[in-house]
Amino acid sequence: MQSWNDIINTALLGTAKKAADTDSLPAALQAAASEVLAASGMDREDQFLQIASLVFNYRQSGSQPTAGSPDTLPVCEPETKKYCSPTALQALQHTLDSDNTPLLTLWLECCAGGHQVLPPEYLPRILENASRHKTLRNLAATCCGRRGEWLAQYNREWNFSVVADTKEERWQHGTTAQRLEALIRMREENPAEARTLLQEAWSKESAAVKGELLGALATKISLEDAVWLESLLTEKSKQVKEAAWRLLKKIPGSNLHEQYQQVLETAIRADDNGKVTVAADIQPPEEIFKSGIEKLSNHARVSDAEHILSQLVALVHPRIWEQHFNCSFEEVVSLFHHQTALKPFLPSLVEAISWFDDSSRALAFVQHTNTFHMALLPLLPADQQDTYILQHFDAHSNLVMNYVGQMKQVWSEELALKVLQYCAGNPYTYSQRTVGDFVTLVPVSVKSALESITSSNENYQTYWKSISLHLVGLLQIKTFILQSFSKNI
Repeated sequence: MQSWNDIINTALLGTAKKAADTDSLPAALQAAASEVLAASGMDREDQFLQIASLVFNYRQSGSQPTAGSPDTLPVCEPETKKYCSPTALQALQHTLDSDNTPLLTLWLECCAGGHQVLPPEYLPRILENASRHKTLRNLAATCCGRRGEWLAQYNREWNFSVVADTKEERWQHGTTAQRLEALIRMREENPAEARTLLQEAWSKESAAVKGELLGALATKISLEDAVWLESLLTEKSKQVKEAAWRLLKKIPGSNLHEQYQQVLETAIRADDNGKVTVAADIQPPEEIFKSGIEKLSNHARVSDAEHILSQLVALVHPRIWEQHFNCSFEEVVSLFHHQTALKPFLPSLVEAISWFDDSSRALAFVQHTNTFHMALLPLLPADQQDTYILQHFDAHSNLVMNYVGQMKQVWSEELALKVLQYCAGNPYTYSQRTVGDFVTLVPVSVKSALESITSSNENYQTYWKSISLHLVGLLQIKTFILQSFSKNI
């Protein structure tokens, strides 16, 4: 409609440059527009707005309704699980009001663990939270039940909400994240069967999904997986090939691991007196560089040979040194600490223990050294983690604080008080939200002791007090959540 285009042009240029006129108006509007232009007491802007109003309403009156037949919505399947109790819903309301994601995760874990689902009125808010936080999605899908899956059809942001009660259903019908979780669980129970399922579905998956699902093989990976992984090195997808190389590096006894080991055993030797020497020049096979080993050192004080050997030490299983030097692992640790030739490779030995998730050697290592090794912390038993952290907390507080928030188990009271005392001394770094993220790790029993924790800096005391009170409130909600599900009301 040309008259409306003229209105837009006038609005863009301004009435001072282009005054309102009636030239392009439909015949039905000419008389009314002429009256507007002839009226006294109106400036150009008023005239323009009056005419624009006429044209706008004229356009609207000419619109035709969209024709079509009403669609019939499919009926939602009935829920197979019971709804959670009114007490649990009260705890959920407090949790949502707190805007604390760890507490919401705890609530959803309790709900899923109790084989319960949410009533319909809570679904939009839970699904919306899960759309913003990926870590909540599988739990939200489980707790929102059949109605959540039904709702997800009408909102693409909620399309992760696919109900799959068993790991077999998750693998067959779930989202990629749910399928990955199911495959990991199946690997824990029967690694060979899980690998077979992935092989059967392999040709149907996209390259991106292949790369994600392949990560499940890291669970209980063994030499039986090596043959298939080696066959994947010919895949076109760079993502798949890199994932295959990464997994092959985790398999002691694989062809790749054997190549690494042979290079190390040739280059690092001990004489009859126990003195260790390292070859200054090595000629490793070209094949190992295809797996991602770097040829050239990026440090002036580290030779190319030492750089290559450091990478290989980090990627061979620590037990090979017991065989190579014919001694216990405790003696291996001593050699790496005290032999001049081996000292440069000590950090790589720590990396190897971490790379192969060698919990027993991690514990043996930390028990025979006074040095703090952050990479070994996740491999230690829960009680040993607390002991190791407390032992090195003061000297490595920044490193420790980066780790404690990622722990799976609830802190001991001693560790919790140590961490919170550190937070009190640094309240602008460990703010109300940051400390709130620790709530599921803080034992409820320290709630009464929080009043005794204060900052030595007077300028921080008021701010820390508000953080402390906020944490007390979150701990009360945590207690309410646990009680509401444990009582099975």
